[in-house]
Amino acid sequence: MSRTHYLFFLCWCGVFINSTQAALFEDGDARKQINVLTESLKNNQKAVLELSISNDKLTKENQELRGKIEELQKSHEELSESLKSYYTELNDRLQKIEPQDIEVEGLKGTSQPGEKEAYDLALKDFQNGDLAKANKSLSYFENRYPSSPYWPLAKYWLANTQYAQKEYKAGIASAQSLIKKYPEHPRVPEAYNTIANCQIESGQKSDARKTLESITKNYPNTKAAEQAAATLSKLK
Repeated sequence: MSRTHYLFFLCWCGVFINSTQAALFEDGDARKQINVLTESLKNNQKAVLELSISNDKLTKENQELRGKIEELQKSHEELSESLKSYYTELNDRLQKIEPQDIEVEGLKGTSQPGEKEAYDLALKDFQNGDLAKANKSLSYFENRYPSSPYWPLAKYWLANTQYAQKEYKAGIASAQSLIKKYPEHPRVPEAYNTIANCQIESGQKSDARKTLESITKNYPNTKAAEQAAATLSKLK
């Protein structure tokens, strides 16, 4: 082999070796990049998985918190209702043991413990038609609670009870007692009608006519005046 050929061979080999080395170097870089990308992808997949698990955990915790909030709200509502019932009951009990300032048919006054209950029971006796019992319970009330705002009503119903029992003199006396003690009370016109009815039934028709005429004159445009006028038209 001539020297020229030998030098050409060496040059060719050098080029081949350099090309091979460059190719090997480029292939190594590519593999490194692939490995980096693969590792990055794994890390990203791991991060996504961790985020998904974390999100599921947060969702579950959020649901649990909502459930606890709903339970607390329900407990709060139940407690509020319980407290409301308690204070209502307590207020009712206090009203039964302490005097209360009240107003009954325009009459203001202080109601003593047990006073309203006693009046209600007495009135119930009258409404049930148990006149003998009503007479006793209403008489007891007017004597037991002389300053009660319910006293005029008790006296009015007592007069009517006595009228129904044909105790006309007692009925007139009870109605007159109401009129004398509370002349401005709204039950006064009706009390006069009770007096007139007692007078009629006891044969005092002349007095009854005067009573009825005074009602139509002094209390015009009232139900009591209408009743008085109707009675007058039938009175002979």
